[in-house]
Amino acid sequence: MEAFLKYPIVFISAALAAVLLTRKWGPWALRHGLVDQPGGRKIHANPVPYAGGVAVFVAFHVACAVVFLYPWAPFAGQLAIQWWFRFIPLSMAVVALGFIDDRWGLSPWLKLAGQTLISAAAYALGLRVQNVLGVDFPVVIDFIFTMGWFLLLMNSFNLIDGVDGLAAGIAAIASVGIGISLLFRSEPGDTLLFLGLAGACLGFLRYNFYPAKIFLGDTGSLFLGFSMAALAISTSSKGPTLAAIGVPLLAVGVPLFDTVLAIWRRSVRRVLVSGDGGTHSLGFEQADKDHLHHRLLETGRNQSQVAFMLYAGTVGLAAIGILVSVFHDRAIGILALAFFLGAYTVIRHLAWIELRDSGEAVLKGISLPVRRNRTLLFYVASDLVILNAGLLLALIGLDAIQEAGSTVPLRQLWLRYVPFDIGLPFLFLILFRAYSRVWYLARISEYFSVGIAVVIGCAASYALQLVGTSNADTGYMLMRVVVLAGVSAPLVIGVRASLRIVQDLMHWLSRHSEAEKMSARRTLLCGAGYQTTLFLRQLTTKQPSHGALQVIGMVNSDQATRGHYIHGYKIFGNFHELGGLIPQHRIEIIYIVEPLEAVEEQLICDTARKFNIPVRRWSVLEEELVVSASE
Repeated sequence: MEAFLKYPIVFISAALAAVLLTRKWGPWALRHGLVDQPGGRKIHANPVPYAGGVAVFVAFHVACAVVFLYPWAPFAGQLAIQWWFRFIPLSMAVVALGFIDDRWGLSPWLKLAGQTLISAAAYALGLRVQNVLGVDFPVVIDFIFTMGWFLLLMNSFNLIDGVDGLAAGIAAIASVGIGISLLFRSEPGDTLLFLGLAGACLGFLRYNFYPAKIFLGDTGSLFLGFSMAALAISTSSKGPTLAAIGVPLLAVGVPLFDTVLAIWRRSVRRVLVSGDGGTHSLGFEQADKDHLHHRLLETGRNQSQVAFMLYAGTVGLAAIGILVSVFHDRAIGILALAFFLGAYTVIRHLAWIELRDSGEAVLKGISLPVRRNRTLLFYVASDLVILNAGLLLALIGLDAIQEAGSTVPLRQLWLRYVPFDIGLPFLFLILFRAYSRVWYLARISEYFSVGIAVVIGCAASYALQLVGTSNADTGYMLMRVVVLAGVSAPLVIGVRASLRIVQDLMHWLSRHSEAEKMSARRTLLCGAGYQTTLFLRQLTTKQPSHGALQVIGMVNSDQATRGHYIHGYKIFGNFHELGGLIPQHRIEIIYIVEPLEAVEEQLICDTARKFNIPVRRWSVLEEELVVSASE
C-alpha cells in the first residue's frame, strides 16, 4: 500500500504548498511593488503581481522533503538525498537571479552571465550530461554540453512564458510525461520528483491561468527550466537507449522549438540589418513579438485558447516520448514518423516568419555584386562534398547488402575509388562549365546539364575501371557508380537550383502571409504566358510603387486552361467572364501582363470601368537607343 500512496502524497503535498504560498505571495508582492505593469510587448491589460515562481520553488522543495526525509520503501531510482543537497543551493541561486531581474531589472547579457555561472556550478557539483546514447564524453565536451543544456532549458522556459499559465502548464505536462516514462524504465523513485514538480506547477496554475492573478516572472521561468534540466540529466533519461534521450527532449519540445526559432529568426534579422549597412542593432538578446504564443494570439485566439493549443502540443510530444519508452525496439520508426509530421506542421503553419526572413536574406545576398571567387569556391566545395558523400553511401550500402561483407576497410576502399569515382565526375562538371555560370539566372536546361555531367562522369569511371577487372567484380562496380550517380546528380542540381527555389518559396510565403493580405490590393491577372512568369518573379523581390498586390487568380483567352493552375494560380475563365469574377473575388485592381488583341483589351477596360477599378498594363519593352550606321 505504501508503494502506491507515495505518488499521490508527494503530488498533493507540492500542490497544496503551492496554493497556500501563492495566496500569500500575491498580496505581499503588491505591497512591496513587485507588480508587472502593462505596455510594450506585454499583453496583459492591468497590473499583476509577479515573481510568483518563489511559491513554485518552495513547493517543489516541500515535495523533495516528503520524498527524501520520509523512509519510503521501496525506493528505486538515481535521485538520492545527496542530489537534493546539491540541488538546493543551485536552485536558490537561480531563484535569486530571477528575483533580482524581476525586481530591479538586469541587462540580457548580465542575466546570461549569471545563468552561465550557475550552470558551471552545477557541473562542478556533479550535475553533468556525461554521456549520450552510452557514449562517454571527454571532460571538455561534457562541460560544453552540460552548460549548453542548462542554458537552453532556462532560456526556453523564460521565452515561452508570454501567455497566462503557459510555462507552468507546459512544465507540469512535461514532468508527468517524463515521470511516466521513468516508470516504464523501472525508476519509480525518480518519478516522485517529477510528480512533485508537476504538483507545484499545477498548484500555482490555480492563480496563474487566464486571467492570471499572479505571474511566474523570471524567478519562476528560470527555476522551471533549471529544474527540468537538472532532473533530466540526473536520471536514467540520459541512458544508453534512444528512448532515454528522446523523452526529455520531446517533453520540453514546445519551449525548445520556440527558442530555436527565436535564435534562427534573430540571427537572420541581424544579417539583414548589417546587410543594409546599418549597425548591429539586432541580436539574440533583442526581444520581439514573433514567439509561438504571439503568432497564435494574432490569429484571433484568446490567451486560454493559445495555452490549451500549446498544452495539446506538449501532450502529443510527451505521448510520443512514452511510446518510445514502451516500444524502445521501434524507437527509430516512431521518432522518424514524428519528425516527418512535425516537419510538415512547422513548414506549413509555424515557421513561415523565419522562412520569410531567411528568404529575404538570401535574396538580399543575390542582389549584391557577384563575387566570383567566393561563388566558385562554394560550388567546388559543395560538389566535392556531395560526390564524396555519394561514394561513401554507395560503399556502406553495398557492404551492408553483401552476405559476408567486405574485408577491406572502408578507408582503403574510399582511397581506391576516389581517383575515378570523384575525379572523373568533377572533371566533366568543369567541362560542362558548371563553375562559370550565374546559377540564380540559369535556364532549366543548364541545371539539367550539370546532372548529365555527373552521370557521364560516373559512366566514364565505370568504363575505365572495366579495364583489367574480372567479371566477378563488374556487378559490384556497376551498382556502386549507379548509386553514386543517383545520389550525386540530384544534389548537385539541387544546390544550384536552391536560389530559384528560395525565390518561389518567398512568393508562396507572401501569398500566405495574413499581414500582407490585409495591406495588399486583391489583383486579377489577364494572361498566363511567359511574361506572367517575369511579372510574378518581380513581385517576389519588389512590389509596385503604388502599393502591394495580392494576386487572386488569372483569366486567359485559351479555354483549355480554364480551371487549371499556371504559376500556382487558378485560371478562373476568359475575359468575357470578368463581370462576374470581379465581384465574386472582390477584385480591386486588374493587371494586363501579356500582349492582347485590341478588342480583348477594350473589353477588359470597359468591364473594369463599370466596377470603378483601375487597369494597369505591365510589359517588357524593347527600345532602340542608338540608330545603326547603315540607317
